[in-house]
Formats: sequence, structure tokens, C-alpha cells
Amino acid sequence: MLLKMNSMPLVLCLVVLVASLQSGHGAVDFSPAMCCQCGDHNPFGLSEKPKIMPSPFRIEVGSDSYVPNIEVKVNLTSTSELAFRSFFLAAYPYPYVIGAKPVGQIKLLPNQDYQTKEDCITRDNALIQANSNAIISRDDKYKRNVRFVWSANEKYGHVEFRATFIVDSDVFWVSEKSRVLADASLTYHPQKQQISPINTDKCGDSKGCFREPEGCTEPNCMYILTWVDDSENIQFELGGLADGSNDRYVAFAISDDKYMGDDTVFTCAHNSAKDKTEVFLSYNTIDPKANNPIPKYKVASQDDVWANHDYQNVLVSEEGSYENGRLRCRFKIRRDLDEDYPELKPLRGAPNHLLFAHGFANKGSPQRHGLSVEELPLASAQRVDFGRMSNYYGRSRYPLAKAHGCLMILAWVFFASIGLLLTKYYKPMWPNSTIFEHKYWFFGHFNCMATMFIIVIIAIILIFVEAGGYSEAPELPQKAHPILGIIILVCIIINPILALIRPSEDNKCRPVFNWFHWAFGTIANVLAIPTIFIGMDFGKVMVPWWATWILVIWVIFHIIVELSLEIHQCCTYKKNKERRRKWEQTKREYPKQHHPEPDPVGHRFKRFMLFLHIGFTFIITLMMIIIIAVS
Repeated sequence: MLLKMNSMPLVLCLVVLVASLQSGHGAVDFSPAMCCQCGDHNPFGLSEKPKIMPSPFRIEVGSDSYVPNIEVKVNLTSTSELAFRSFFLAAYPYPYVIGAKPVGQIKLLPNQDYQTKEDCITRDNALIQANSNAIISRDDKYKRNVRFVWSANEKYGHVEFRATFIVDSDVFWVSEKSRVLADASLTYHPQKQQISPINTDKCGDSKGCFREPEGCTEPNCMYILTWVDDSENIQFELGGLADGSNDRYVAFAISDDKYMGDDTVFTCAHNSAKDKTEVFLSYNTIDPKANNPIPKYKVASQDDVWANHDYQNVLVSEEGSYENGRLRCRFKIRRDLDEDYPELKPLRGAPNHLLFAHGFANKGSPQRHGLSVEELPLASAQRVDFGRMSNYYGRSRYPLAKAHGCLMILAWVFFASIGLLLTKYYKPMWPNSTIFEHKYWFFGHFNCMATMFIIVIIAIILIFVEAGGYSEAPELPQKAHPILGIIILVCIIINPILALIRPSEDNKCRPVFNWFHWAFGTIANVLAIPTIFIGMDFGKVMVPWWATWILVIWVIFHIIVELSLEIHQCCTYKKNKERRRKWEQTKREYPKQHHPEPDPVGHRFKRFMLFLHIGFTFIITLMMIIIIAVS
């Protein structure tokens, strides 16, 4: 029974390890078969996310309009020295909706080795006996220019091409779009919104700027905001990277602090239903946490959620575009926002922090962002004054969140793992030695677990202060982090209480205590490691993805150590039992003599494994604390 109790955490740790490996960021060997899913054009089996920086690859369409059965030239080209190894290409009705079926036939030119993607073929019309298709590459050779011809089997309305470009398993762009190919039979031709790029040459001179990363030019900025001030209005230019999919937004907020709540929000959002990029105003509230829209114009349609007829216009002018994964809005807004809308902050007030966010927008209304490193809103490191034409840069750090992470690593990876090893495998060790009248294993176990308890309590207090109380993430697995944390906290509080009322060894209730003490300790320990893995994905901690693999290495090492000690304990069980029987017999035969208890069989191996575990765990713990602290 004891062996089963000791082995169960190992099995659970193996499950945790498998889950960690599945969610890791490791590279996968690339093959052409990985490209691509018909529904959303994502490659199969790649753990990395698509690149959101502007793609160096383009879809060039050789005509402005089409008529059925007339060929249109389509080229996939590279605008840089970078080449792609695999691709997906198909035409879709405009505007494209995820899950739409391809339209028209893409035909190969002579001497080209590409293939039709079989599961993307659709029948257009039974009367004309023609199919629509998508094309993928057959090989993984590097390509910089690939030529096709496309023809429509019938009229589809306006059409756009979508392509996925794969360089390798870490670098790829998904669902890049072409310009619109118009249906020649329609009188209305869609006109793409395009505005001039944001000029950064005058930053710090005649315009104020905030850029992330520092000193970037607009195509390479994760976020960029510029402003020019006059006596009545401020002209803003807001830009940011999106993932190239429809209905995306980039927003900035004016805040008194680094946290969302009681903020004035300006959103640049693309609405695919209207194929229009617009500016929207809103404000955040603290309790309840919500984003509330504000009408930007005095007159709006009756069915528009932004409509209100009682206020003056807030926006003086606006224009926007969404092209090649970049959202861009240029708008002029009144400075005295609070005159008609007391919920908003005036733009002529004291300096404020800027908060930037991006994500999915539903008809222009921004949806809640995630909390991962890529999704957490960026807060400016310093307060920004819109009355100054200065250069601002740098993101805020969250030292309490980092301290929470460092303390949890120290508590569970170092102290808890050592304390549990001592109580599981080292009770027979050093049988004749004591420290402060306690066996070595008990002294080490008690102090490790007591230290772990204190550190965990401090870490939980810090994160509650940072979050302003209990905070719930929007989706799994991050949503599970605070829940698991509370369960772990309950377990580590109950266990010391049980220890205080521990019955004596000959008490009939002692086995019951042993089971409960083991159960609560095992639950806390098994849940702690996956909770740490989940916590490393939170944006406030800013842990680089590769740090996850350092912790995975430690988990593998710890499992190997436990398995080795478990096997060693099984192999030496009979010998140690026989050795102890002889020692007890000798004590009975010669009761007046002192007979020290013999060291267990394999004590040198167990001592070596303990010191190896302590040393390696110390190095890993130190590395993780440094990474979390400085990242």
C-alpha cells in the first residue's frame, strides 16, 4: 500500500509533463503535408502562432475585374530575399469569411509541380460540370515567384485571393489577402480604404509620438501613436499590428495608472461586414469591469449601438484602413471630451499613462482581450502629456506579479520538491543521527515545508494586492490558474493544522491521519507544477517562451530521480527488512549492550541522488528566478 501511495504522484507528474510538452513552443520538423486547413488556412501541427509583422510575400492579380471562363494571371511573389517553401492559394467571394468555400479554378502553368488540395474542391454548378479548387505546393523547395492562372466558372460577385506562406515551422503568414478582383457584370466596384502611412520623421519635433518598440518605423511597430495639438482639437494617428484576419481592432486608452478601469478608450476597428475601418469611443469601468461605448457623432442610425441624438460631435474627422495585417486610423477629436461626456477624461488635463490593446472586434466593438504575453495590454512606462511634442517609449513592468512568480518557483520547485523527497525516500537514512532531537529526514522535511508554506502565503498576498482581489481570466487554461491556486492554498493550510493534532504512532487513528496528510500534500504538490506552467503564460510576468522548457527539463529530471529512488527502494526492500530483523534480534539477545542501527542498503546511492537533486534544483530555481526578474 505504501508503494502505491508513493507512486501515484509520479503517474500524475507524467501526465503533467505530457500536457506541458503538448503546450510547449518546441519546433516541429516542417513538411509540405502540413499545409493547410481549408477552413482557416492554418498549417497542420504547428505550435507556433502566425507572424503578424507585415508579410514579405504578395499576391499579385493581373486584372482589375473578371468575366467567367476568361483566365486571370495570379502570381505569388517575394518582395525581399526571403523565400517560402510551401503555400496555400484559393479565391473566395469578397468579403472573405472564415470557413467559406473556394470559387473558380486555379490552373497550373506548364512544368509546375503543384497539386490541387482535394478536401477543398467544391462543385459550383451541376449544369456546367465544373469545380472550384485550392492549390498547395507538392515539395518544400524554396520559392520566390510562383505563377498561376485563375478562371471563374460562373459569376461569384467580387472576389479576393487568400494565401498562406510557410518559410519553416516557426515562420509563416496565414491568410494573406490580395486586392479585390471585381465582377465585371456589377456596376459597383469596392473601393479599399487606404490612408497614407504614419510618418515618424517629425517625432519629438512637430508631433508627439509613442512607439513600441522604441524608435520603430510604422510598418515594424507593434503599436504607434502620434499626436499634433492645437487650441481646440488634437489629431491622433493610431496604428498597430493585427493577425490579418477580419474584424480586428487596435486601441489606446488614457488611464490614471497602469491598470484598466476608469479609462477613456479610442478604438481603431475593422468591420468586415461594411469593409470599413472606423474610430470608436468608449470608457472602462472598474466595478463592474466593462467597456461602455460613447456615441462619436450627434446623429446616428436607430439600430446602431453607438447611436445617441443628444450630444455634440466628439470626433471632428476620421479615416482608417486595414491592409496587410496593419490597422491604421487618423482622426481629429475635441480636447474637452468631458463637457458633454463626464465619463471621459479631458485631453488637456494632467499627464496620463497610455494603455494599448489589440484583438477581435464585433461590428467595431472591441471584445475582451486575453492575458498572455502577446495579448495583455501594454502600459506606458511613464505618463504622457499630449501638450508636449516628445518621444515616448517603454512598457510598464509589474514587480509584484514578478515577485509572485519568483516566490512560487522557489517554494514549489526548490523547497517542496526536496521536502517531499525526504519524507518519501529518506526516513531510513542516518538512523543514528539527530538534530535538535529529530531525525535528519524529519528536520529537513519540516523546515522545507514550513518555509514553502510561508513563501506561498507571501506570494498569494502579493498577487492579491497586484490584482486588487480575486481576478478571473477570460478563458482556459489561464482561467484555471486562480482556481487551482485557491485549491492549493486550502490544502497547504489544512496540512499544518493536521500536523498539530497528529496522534501518536500507536494510536488507532494514526493511519487515518497518514492518509489525509498524504492526500492533501499530494494534491497541492501535483497541482502546483501545472499551475506554475499556466502562470508563466501571463503577460504581467513577461516570461519568454523558452523559459518553459527549462522548467520542463527540471520536471523530467525530478521524475527520473523519483523513479530511480522508487526502483532502488523496491530492489533493496527485502535486504533492508532482513538487516533490520537481525538488528532487532541482536538487541533482544544482548539488551545491555548498545547496538547502533545499521545504515540501509544503498545508502551511498540515495545520498548521492539527494545531493544531485538539491544541486540541480538549486541551479534551475536560480535560473528561473533570474529570468522572471529581468525579463
